[in-house]
Amino acid sequence: MKLKYIFILGIVLMFSAVASAQTVLEERETAAVSVMTADEIGKNSTPNPYNTMYGMLPGLSAMQRLGWNDVSDLYLRGGGSPLIVVDGFPRPMEYLATVEIENVKILKDGAATAIWGTRGANGVVMVTTKRGNYESRELSINYTHGMGFAVNQPEFADGYAYAAARNEALYYDGLPLRYSQSDLEAFRSGAYPDLFSSTDWMKEALRDYTTNNQLDVVLRGGGKKLRYFTSISYKNDYGILEPKYTKNERYTNQFRQYALNLRMNIDVDLTPTTLVQWTMFGSLQEQKRPLATANDIFSLIYNTPSAMFPVKTSSGHWGGDLVFKKNPVANIADRGYYKSNPRILSADMRIVQDLKSITPGLSAELAVAYDNIAVFKEDGTKTYSYEVNTPLQNLVTGAYDSMSQVYDTDGMLKVNCYGMEEQSVSANILGQLNYNRSFGKHIVDARALYKLEYYSSLGQNNTNKRLYATAMAGYSYDSRYMIDATISYVGTSRLQKTHHYKAYPSVAAAWLVSKEKFMKNVSVVDFLKLRASWGQAGYDSISYDLHDQTWSNTGGYLLGQNNSINKWNGGMILGTPAINSLTLERVNKYNAGLDVQLFKKLTFSGDVYWHQYRQGLIGAGNFYSDVIGLSVPMQNIGATNRRGFEVSALWNDKIGKDFSYYVGVNVSRMQSEVIENGEGYKEYPYLSAKGLPVGQVFGLEAIGYFRDQADIEASPVQNFSEVRPGDIKYRDQNGDKVIDSKDITAIGHSETIPEWYGGLRLGLEYKGFGVDLVFQGAAGLSRKLDMNSVYRPLRNNTNVSLWYLDDKIRWTEQTKDIANMPRLSTLDNANNYQTSTQWLVDGSFLKLRNVNLYYNLPEKWIAPLRMNGCQVYVRGNNLFSLDHVPYLNCESINANYQDLMSIYAGVNVKF
Repeated sequence: MKLKYIFILGIVLMFSAVASAQTVLEERETAAVSVMTADEIGKNSTPNPYNTMYGMLPGLSAMQRLGWNDVSDLYLRGGGSPLIVVDGFPRPMEYLATVEIENVKILKDGAATAIWGTRGANGVVMVTTKRGNYESRELSINYTHGMGFAVNQPEFADGYAYAAARNEALYYDGLPLRYSQSDLEAFRSGAYPDLFSSTDWMKEALRDYTTNNQLDVVLRGGGKKLRYFTSISYKNDYGILEPKYTKNERYTNQFRQYALNLRMNIDVDLTPTTLVQWTMFGSLQEQKRPLATANDIFSLIYNTPSAMFPVKTSSGHWGGDLVFKKNPVANIADRGYYKSNPRILSADMRIVQDLKSITPGLSAELAVAYDNIAVFKEDGTKTYSYEVNTPLQNLVTGAYDSMSQVYDTDGMLKVNCYGMEEQSVSANILGQLNYNRSFGKHIVDARALYKLEYYSSLGQNNTNKRLYATAMAGYSYDSRYMIDATISYVGTSRLQKTHHYKAYPSVAAAWLVSKEKFMKNVSVVDFLKLRASWGQAGYDSISYDLHDQTWSNTGGYLLGQNNSINKWNGGMILGTPAINSLTLERVNKYNAGLDVQLFKKLTFSGDVYWHQYRQGLIGAGNFYSDVIGLSVPMQNIGATNRRGFEVSALWNDKIGKDFSYYVGVNVSRMQSEVIENGEGYKEYPYLSAKGLPVGQVFGLEAIGYFRDQADIEASPVQNFSEVRPGDIKYRDQNGDKVIDSKDITAIGHSETIPEWYGGLRLGLEYKGFGVDLVFQGAAGLSRKLDMNSVYRPLRNNTNVSLWYLDDKIRWTEQTKDIANMPRLSTLDNANNYQTSTQWLVDGSFLKLRNVNLYYNLPEKWIAPLRMNGCQVYVRGNNLFSLDHVPYLNCESINANYQDLMSIYAGVNVKF
């Protein structure tokens, strides 16, 4: 049974009995909101807050992305990247330590996102940091040591296997063979390592594990008027590169990073009616790596064949080749280093004034926020020499000698201090008037908000300004019937002055059924609420000056009769015309939901939604002929629909005095449909993406391999490149006897957004011993196996993987009847590497994302040490994956920093 069906079936079965802790049962909540609490976040030792979200929040798809310091891709209900908000202001989340976070709340429907106006189209992730408590004091110290082990690594052919494969490829290309039989025997025997090497570049360049450490010291408490939360967090990470090649006399070029965070959140009751909240966050970081980027390093490791040259020759020089000029290890060890030092400062102050002296229920807020992120950079550059050894064979004895030549020079390290290379500054001012008052069974809640946002970074057209004027009103009768309405009037500097402002309304209603008289005798139902909402949001992340006519420089022209004067005069020509009536994409969001609690143990929440994206800014060139002679401006004609449902629930129970457990699940299904994408006229219906999911993969349908020349001559013509026996044969979709772009059709699923997404959480505790597990799964998406060397071997002087040689059956004259891969080829061979069903795989997966094993020491053990609590734990992230992608991470198929399985051991002490 396919993995995706196993995943879906398992989720459905679990759903009948269990649920997820993200269900929030709040009487006054009318919008679609899900929350992840500090307790759930604290069970994960990942240093990156994004990695705590895998499978945890219904409606939020968190997809892993490989790369050093890369964060996960977040998709909220299938939209683009959601807005990240920290403590009420748009801020990055990746700099935070997880110990600082009180909760993460996602705003999904129009009622929740309307307040964010032009930034709410893709939903909002709200992060709230921790604050102090009245009349309490707690000191918490947490230390964690972690190790990361590389997983999902490709395996490549040794020198002999590579040489044999290359000869095979050349044979089927109709080209002379590269290696003689004695050359092959030299590879097999290893007698001439300088000439016929078998270098395992993965083993040479990488070590088996990484190490990291985290230390968090938290002081939290307060008195009668002042409350505080203060944390100091330090974390480091030592990367995957082999240490013997990363330590030099003057520098280290290991992947290494350090971060020191300081947070101070203070609340002061200045008077009985005046509250002042002050928040300050600072982070000092240092990130080091080799001069080459992670992508360059791993691409070179993967693509350099083991047969080319050794790490170092017998004379002590770096090995090299006139074709493969870069030595993967020397590229790490002897080119220099790169260092960046991010400096982050975030601060805000909020004053809340109770105005009950004017009228009960009235209050006012004033808040200001300032954020500054600056990055200082430095690098050291140098060159290295490498030796090329060319084999010379004695035709009489068969022995080999070499002709050696050293290229380039060993240069001195040149240090370049660039100073501040990146900087971004944001400032926010917020004023708000609140009114909340009860009149018997009637509750009135109203707010008026005025906010200014400013953001600027180095470079041209990198300044954004926004102004929000928002009115919100809510009414509740007898805590049973609730209605909320919002109108947000937002201006953005991305639009022309006459069109700066747009209005975004919303309305939401809820019925708390469990408080009705007819429910009083239904003892199993503790809470039952129905919700419905509609709202609008926008998207203003578009380029500047699209509404202005542009001009560009061009070459001149010859002067005089018959162009006899040989002189050029440059000039200006019209660039892309202005976009008339430029506006912003607008989303209509419809939502209906249900929140339930049964038996005081089972909580459940379900939502169905329909989002209409309209007026998206897309290219319109396909609607016009090139005869106009100008580039066609983009137009606000893009349209898509997204619809789906989300369910989440949690069964939480206790048996006896010492045993407690929970089982939870959340499942989301999202279906998208392209309404208008600017594709223009399509000759055949199957060429069109309209009506299909966003991100739908298009390609050719592979139907086998050409058996021989007669098969080629009897088949439709394929003009992508020269076709030979063993090449992929494609279906002629339109019957014109030619395989070309007109035969491309929809294949597989969307490549970006899964149709199904979910998480499963299990936990139990007995007498202080406990375990928590988090599984994440996705189904209904496709992946392309399009990476050189691993899936596309030998092409244009690249490597060949064992997957292609051993795991699959490549086409040869002997295997033509059972082959499932095309022949080997050393050429570009564009025919075989078209996007097609040959290279498309099911992207479904089920992963064990987090395991938390812990023991809370008994009070009688820790009381003499004046501890309030002590927990020791072992945790693991990314422990295993069931998927259909061989070797590499199924969520991120590329040559980049290694996919790691992480194991942590730590202790948390509270005083």
